[in-house]
Amino acid sequence: MTRRPRSVPPEQRQVYVQVVEGLLQHGLKGQVSPRLRERLRQAGVDLDRPLLPLYPVPLWARCMDIVVEEVYPDVPRAEGYALLARAHVEGYGATLLGRAVMGVMRVLGPRRMVHRLPEVLRGTDNYTEATLTERGPTHFELHLNSSFSAPGYVEALFEGMLAAGGAKAPRVTKVHDDGDSSTYALTWTPEP
Repeated sequence: MTRRPRSVPPEQRQVYVQVVEGLLQHGLKGQVSPRLRERLRQAGVDLDRPLLPLYPVPLWARCMDIVVEEVYPDVPRAEGYALLARAHVEGYGATLLGRAVMGVMRVLGPRRMVHRLPEVLRGTDNYTEATLTERGPTHFELHLNSSFSAPGYVEALFEGMLAAGGAKAPRVTKVHDDGDSSTYALTWTPEP
């Protein structure tokens, strides 16, 4: 049975709680200053209360901007987003769902893990559709039905996921972005 693509209008796009929890409660453990906590609360994410099941994408994007501004103020923006993505992968792995996903990634290895990426991404929000094209044994293209404006974030996020799956020297490069969809080349060094 073929799944129908999720056609969710931009104003109804939301991320699931495990994405928010992974970054803010686990990935940034010990780095959430009182000022950052207050700025997030003013934006709409109150870390002193139980997290909501869903967060609108514009709100989540704003929170990520705030985190980069507060936690990585002395590095170029793209580097700050790359650091944020690495913290996010680690933090997501500390959530209940993330522990299971990361455990499976380690067992599968990079090739089989990449084949699972579309399914993994579906579990992060209510709108992402991903298609995968194999270009070679260690070269894939991942097409997303969305675009993310944070420079360096998606690349570092997927590199972190590939590394979690055991890929050696993972490299992710954006090859297309029209503001509505994006495509990334995912490569890594083959095992000798």
